[in-house]
Amino acid sequence: MGCSGLRLPTWAAAAPPSPSDWDGRRPRRGAPVVRRRCSAPSSTPAPSAAAAPSHLAAGGSPRVGTAEHDWLWDCRGIGGGGRDYAREMEVAVRVVQAACTLCQRVQSSLLLPASASASGSVHSKIDRSSVTVADWGVQAIVSWLLSDCFQDENISIVAEEDDETLSSSDGAALLESVVAAVNGCLIEAPKYGLRSPEKELKAHDILQAIRRCSSIGGPKGRFWVLDPVDGTLGFVRGDQYAVALALIEDGEVVLGVLGCPNYPMKKEWLNYHQRYYRLMSKVSPPTSGSWHKGCVMYAHRGCGQAWMQPLVHDFGKLDWRNSREVRVSTVSDPISATFCEPVEKANTSHSFTAGLAHSVGLRKQPLRVYSMVKYAAIARGDVEIFMKFARAGYKEKIWDHAAGVVIIREAGGVITDAGGRPLDFSRGVFLEGLDRGIIACSGPLLHHRIVGAVDASWNSSTL
Repeated sequence: MGCSGLRLPTWAAAAPPSPSDWDGRRPRRGAPVVRRRCSAPSSTPAPSAAAAPSHLAAGGSPRVGTAEHDWLWDCRGIGGGGRDYAREMEVAVRVVQAACTLCQRVQSSLLLPASASASGSVHSKIDRSSVTVADWGVQAIVSWLLSDCFQDENISIVAEEDDETLSSSDGAALLESVVAAVNGCLIEAPKYGLRSPEKELKAHDILQAIRRCSSIGGPKGRFWVLDPVDGTLGFVRGDQYAVALALIEDGEVVLGVLGCPNYPMKKEWLNYHQRYYRLMSKVSPPTSGSWHKGCVMYAHRGCGQAWMQPLVHDFGKLDWRNSREVRVSTVSDPISATFCEPVEKANTSHSFTAGLAHSVGLRKQPLRVYSMVKYAAIARGDVEIFMKFARAGYKEKIWDHAAGVVIIREAGGVITDAGGRPLDFSRGVFLEGLDRGIIACSGPLLHHRIVGAVDASWNSSTL
């Protein structure tokens, strides 16, 4: 009998699958199910936070597919003939979970009175975009953990940040903050099913991990793509942001993971700034252990399904049984559809999208959201449309889209450039050849109408 779902180590308290995960005698592709094993113990106590889980080898790499696993992620694409990316998927989800914890801690410190840019936590890059301790810290953590988990492989990573500022004569204090944030997170790695370093990382270890993310991508081979904090402006303002990690092989995105720590489980809260959300949460605190905010979404190309799970930081442990399938909205009438767009005006035209929305019959006010949380919102069915039309001269980077693209597609959505062509991740760090802009929709009917409207109105635009 075929099995699908994520491998779950025996210490994670096995439970039978729900009836909705089954279709006759065969499990739904991508749904977590128990795999029977002879000699498998019925249950195994959970490990302490200080000890590495039993499914980790001595060197810290997950022994995926060994007798330690009762649960299996076995989605190999349509027909089951593709490559099994179970090991990569499991590691990527765990790594993003750890990275989200670091981000939450740094963001909380930024929001304390008189603690933001005045303390040196927020810096400006050459392009005037913001960068924080979290950006460098997440990049160092992801780089170190991926290298540790895949020790026998040559890990190639394309990522947004470099170490120039941290390595400068003026960057000593900032580097010290990054080192402290990284070590504070890595010491808790066993909580995510990962290995902590044997001793604290030093400044040169952190810089080396950041420098390791120097791949330039391309059409051949395998490389990871990381945006350590997508939506840094939202991050420093206490609003939405995302940790985005994807795996690209021979120019195609094969899996994506999006960590969205501030994404509320009730979609109406997306309309409110996170400061208001936090205030209301203090007035009426959520029930202990309830899933009220934050998630990690993930998908593998060809599965036809996408999943989300709560943050370990909030729930205390990673339990794959908490994962839920996500699907795009079934709304196809523009009058009932909600569309979202970037908050920033620097690299998009709100006036053009407003005119386009009116021409196709969209009547709701746009939802302006920071980061790839917009992609998560489409995948989860909270909005139906995302449109972005950059101003002349702006070039989209692959790390701003790779993870979100595969999640939307596997959740049932459609995403292309404005000419209806798939986004091309095979041409380096930029989405070269992009036709005018990016359109993501919950279904083909809405997508077709918007692409047609772009063609009809483009010549009259000022972009």
